[in-house]
Amino acid sequence: MIQRLSLRVKLTLGYVLVFTVTVLLGGGGVFFAARSALTASLDTTLRETASVARASIMTAGTAASFAPQLRPAGDLHIELYRPDGTPLAQVGDGDEGPVGELRPGLSTTAERRVLTQQVEGLYLRVSRPSETLSEFLDTLARLLLLGSGGMILAACGGGYWLANRALRPVDAVARTAELIAGQGDYAQRVPQAPGGDEMARLTRTVNTMLDRLAGTIEREKQFARTAAHELRTPLTALRGRLDLTLERPRDAAEYEKALRSMQGRVDALGRLTEGLLALARTDAPAPLERVELASIAIQVSEQFEAAAAEQGQVVRLDLEESWVQADAAGLERVLSNLLENALKYGVGPEIRVVVRPQTLIVQDTGPGPDPAQWPRLLQPFERGSGVQGVSGSGLGLALVATLAARWGARLEPGWSEHGFQVTLRFPAAS
Repeated sequence: MIQRLSLRVKLTLGYVLVFTVTVLLGGGGVFFAARSALTASLDTTLRETASVARASIMTAGTAASFAPQLRPAGDLHIELYRPDGTPLAQVGDGDEGPVGELRPGLSTTAERRVLTQQVEGLYLRVSRPSETLSEFLDTLARLLLLGSGGMILAACGGGYWLANRALRPVDAVARTAELIAGQGDYAQRVPQAPGGDEMARLTRTVNTMLDRLAGTIEREKQFARTAAHELRTPLTALRGRLDLTLERPRDAAEYEKALRSMQGRVDALGRLTEGLLALARTDAPAPLERVELASIAIQVSEQFEAAAAEQGQVVRLDLEESWVQADAAGLERVLSNLLENALKYGVGPEIRVVVRPQTLIVQDTGPGPDPAQWPRLLQPFERGSGVQGVSGSGLGLALVATLAARWGARLEPGWSEHGFQVTLRFPAAS
């Protein structure tokens, strides 16, 4: 039942419940404190009157009476009894009625508050009607109940108003989410709640999330369009080559030549597809682990020794022990991409791989890309000017930048008179 209620109603009911308990406890405390204080005041009056009456008792043999000067004020009534209950004397207003068992102390009988004291073998009783006290307490109880009821009703209205006002940003978030889900309009944003409270932080966080989500979606769309374009070009060339080969009969040697030509294009398509898959996998969360950079550098550099030797180059290592938070497979791909670029675009006899604490550097003696083009080269399928004749897909640096960002590392290019280098700086190990 309660689960079907709206959050506003639940908050209001919770607030009203707490407020009701507080008001009832407070009202009960006021009532009992007032009753205790008024009863204590009445008892004090009885004790003071009894003290005066004790001093006014006169005895003559077996008889006893009060002094003529004893005149109790108001509705006080004073009586003197033998131990068997026989009355000896009484003064004051009112009549207590039948006397029961005589016991020293305070009691309430027949709407009167009675104080009984033992005096020289006799019993002194001082009493006063408690009707006034009862009426006052009844009136106080009614006022407290009526006031508490009014405050609880006001709390219901005020609690609902506060809950409604507090949950308006949540409604705005829900409506915006419904619009995005229903229309796919990622430009929608939640109205910013004023101030710096939790709701203001909620709306800011949701808008920030929507900004990042919209940016991610746009990048994915652009990536898909670019990937489709990049794939269409080699596929179109491959289809044209197939059509040209099949347009007339050929001998086995011509078919073999055509197939070998197409095999190269298929290999290029395979490399492009692998690069796309590797770039897509970087969006998936990967657990980070402690990885030793120097061992990765040795392993990857050995794979490029033969390719470097074919171009008259050598991969030189300058290593120190360095532990970083990353994933081994990703580090291997990053270093492979950087070495592949150095072999393609670098000049000179050597390529250097340097490992320092939390740092990986790949250096070559080439001029490197135009510094103004560097930010663009970190995007998928982007290549520098003047390298169209060099094979490649434009995914290498983009993959390096994406993996570096996932590890919290900084990717820094560097140009000098000795050549070009790319530095990967990892955060200090915790």
